[in-house]
Amino acid sequence: MHLHLGGNHSDVLVFLIQYANKVVLLETNTHVHFRTQPAGKNILALNQSWLWNLEAEMHDALASAAAAATEAERRHAEERRDRVIASMANFKKAAGLE
Repeated sequence: MHLHLGGNHSDVLVFLIQYANKVVLLETNTHVHFRTQPAGKNILALNQSWLWNLEAEMHDALASAAAAATEAERRHAEERRDRVIASMANFKKAAGLE
């Protein structure tokens, strides 16, 4: 999905993925994604980049849990990891990557 920031015919766009409980902003750009053949094929690369960032965050949360000095820190890191894993699963399902 994309939104025109400068009005209906503006070439300043925000590309996003809309979920039931959140919106993920991918980037601000022009209509460049619609000039590809097929139109929009490079938007998949944006989605994959976002997924890669989630995977990196999950690994960071795992490392934080392993290095936690207290039980509370460990639980917090594990909760963060679980939220990221759920986000990744939702993203993959919505993007048809499963």
